Formats: sequence, C-alpha cells, structure tokens
Amino acid sequence: MTIEELDDVENERGDDGVYGLKQQQIVRVGDAKRVLVGAGARILFYPTLLYNVFRNKIQSEFRWWDEVDQFLLLGAVPFPKDVRRLKQLGVCGVITLNEPFETLVSTSLYRANGIDHLVIPTRDYLFAPSISDIGRAVDFIHKNASCGRTTYVHCKAGRGRSTTIVLCYLVEHKQMTPASALEYVRSRRPRVLLAPSQWKAVLEYSRHRQPATIHSPSLDAVMITKADLEGYHSTDITDSR
Repeated sequence: MTIEELDDVENERGDDGVYGLKQQQIVRVGDAKRVLVGAGARILFYPTLLYNVFRNKIQSEFRWWDEVDQFLLLGAVPFPKDVRRLKQLGVCGVITLNEPFETLVSTSLYRANGIDHLVIPTRDYLFAPSISDIGRAVDFIHKNASCGRTTYVHCKAGRGRSTTIVLCYLVEHKQMTPASALEYVRSRRPRVLLAPSQWKAVLEYSRHRQPATIHSPSLDAVMITKADLEGYHSTDITDSR
C-alpha cells in the first residue's frame, strides 16, 4: 500500500481524515514489524541453519528434502554441493523462497546444470508470498510436472514459506482441500509449520484458483460450462418421466 493510495481513501471517507490517519498508522506498524522481523531473520539465519545441518547429520528422520509428489520435492535451502545431487534426482526446476542473504546457490550455477530457477524472495517467519507470486510458482511446478520434470521448492528449513507453495499446488492440481493438503504434506514431511499469514494465503488462493474441471468416475476430465446446463430445469425432468 502506498501513501498515494492512503490519500485517495482519506478523501473518499470524509473531511476529518480519521480513516486515513488510522490507515497510515496501520501501514507504519506493518512496516515496523517487517523491519524488525527482517533484522531478526538475518541474525538467526546462520545459527538456525547450522542447527538444521546438525540435526540432519545425527537424525535420519530429519531429512533435508522430502518427495511430496511424483515430480515435486519440498525441503531446506540447498548448498552448492547439492546441485549435482538434485540434478541426479531429476530436478529440472528450483523455486527459491529465500531472501538474497539466505540464498546459497546462484541462478547461474543452476543454469549451468540445466536447472531453471524461479526466485520469489519472501521474508521468513511471519510472511507469505503474494497470491500472484503463488500463482507463478504453482504454474512453474505444473508446467514441469506435465513434462515429467521434477521441481524442488525450498525456503530456509522447508517448513513454512515453501510449504505454502506446495499446498497451493496440491489444492489446484490435485483437487485437495487446504486441510487435506496440509495433512498429506505433514505425512510426508512432519516438521512443516505454517505461520497464520501463510495459512491465510493458502485459503485465499484456494478461493481464487479453484480447479476448472471435475473428475468423472473414469478419471476423465469433464469441463462443465453454463451453456451445458441451459434447459435443464426441474419441470423438464418431471415431464420426461
């Protein structure tokens, strides 16, 4: 939200300017929150990264990435040494939800290994990608999967930001509800954990990007349009009996 937008709202709602003042206060609080969380994320990045590496070394169930679907991996931030391993696993696309200071592998290194790289910088802990960015990521995964190509979706720990993207993909292309998608992903990667804003983004995305097809018992996709339903009224059904 920009200051110009706030001024427009203020002019529309009255001369006393109370509404516009409240909106400006909300913006200031939101900006302060983002700055504070960003500072904390920078301070905690390497300590928490080392903690995750340590647990990965001593606990076999603490995997760096997990297979969520046939052509979809969900996990933590990769190191440069992981790129070759990802390539061997059939990864042809990587979605990075990290901010620049959290990113350990450059786009050029991915491209040198024949891997497409989509970067959607998203602040850690309390924030979610925008709905439009989620749509870009979901389309990226679906395009790869349609060609038999695997996509690796990651943030720092593979818990929140990246899980938000994966849930939205499952909702749109696997016809899951948000709740069932979360339950399923937890069965594959138990430590996933969404912030309230991230879960809210999944719910909002599910309302905006509902699947356009309904599966018949034979699993054939059937497109239903308004024209298909014209003329089918209760009186017609009664008369045909």
